[in-house]
Amino acid sequence: MILPLLVFLLIGFFFLMVVLHARRVVGYLYPAAAVSTWEARLLPESRLLELAEARGVEEVLSSLGEEYPLPPTTDPRELEVSLRGASSRRYAELLGMVPEEARGVVRRLLAWTEVWNLKSLLTSLHLGLPREERRRHLLPCPTLPQERLEMLASAESLEQLLEFLRGSEYHGVLSAHLEDYRREGLFPLLHALDRHYYTSLWEEVRGMKGQRQVLVPLVGFELDSLNLRLLLRLRREGVPPEKVEPLLLPGHQLTGERLRELLLASDLRSWLELLPPSYARILSPLLPQLEGGDLSALERALEEEHLRLCRWMALTRPFTLAPLYSYLKRREAEVRNLHLLLRLKLEGREPQLIKEKLVRVPALEA
Repeated sequence: MILPLLVFLLIGFFFLMVVLHARRVVGYLYPAAAVSTWEARLLPESRLLELAEARGVEEVLSSLGEEYPLPPTTDPRELEVSLRGASSRRYAELLGMVPEEARGVVRRLLAWTEVWNLKSLLTSLHLGLPREERRRHLLPCPTLPQERLEMLASAESLEQLLEFLRGSEYHGVLSAHLEDYRREGLFPLLHALDRHYYTSLWEEVRGMKGQRQVLVPLVGFELDSLNLRLLLRLRREGVPPEKVEPLLLPGHQLTGERLRELLLASDLRSWLELLPPSYARILSPLLPQLEGGDLSALERALEEEHLRLCRWMALTRPFTLAPLYSYLKRREAEVRNLHLLLRLKLEGREPQLIKEKLVRVPALEA
């Protein structure tokens, strides 16, 4: 009598697990299908290389079609805003698709547009640009209504912008660095916004349950990459370690003691030897460029490795937020590539140079 009961309970337990798993998965089916369709519209590497060979900016603009409806302009800033604006509208669609349980972290992922707009407004106010010029530099924001953006753009001073931000998460962030701004200029305010964004994103990702195992390595790699770039940039500029440490973001593989060791490394070869193997493998071949002060190859290598990791996670964890995150990062890489390509075309650079500077999406190994 006991054995049949145990078998019945075991069957019931497995049935319950299947039902719970199905409920978790079903909410991601529609977003995954939409993302798959949108990914198919991303420009393949071969198309980007063709655009690099185009005779001029006009030919590039006419080739991009409905996905990037760009104005006929030669202003690089206006082109960048248009490129990013097209993506922001796509992100708003995405936000409406995800399950309620994941909407908070997706909203946080997309809040970079809020940070972009605030940094743009701060820069415009600092430079004394008129209101219409400030408005032209704003992105459509999937996480804020347009009326809110218009109000922020109407601020005529930093103090008024802070007043409009009262009650938001950004008021305290900016207010805490006002004195630094008066002494040092814009950098403390802009960095404070970046630091707040990535710190809050990292806290939210680490506090998740269902999606934590997927998002921690993806977001963690991005944070480590930003720290590596910051460390080397400030090292190149001769900034003392004690001034660099407060600027660092929370890390994943690169945390407290490891970051302090990197700060104090005597030379770049020692610096590379202190890296975890996964990062040393990527960056060690770039030692000659790093010693020459060129960080562009490092930045490109880190981004390409991040895109490879995103694609791998999307392939192996299809019914999670991995495909969505991968799409966001591939779309952002495409926007940066197109902006870089257009800017270099405007500068009259050779196609071969443009091709060398493009970020590639690595193929997954079989």
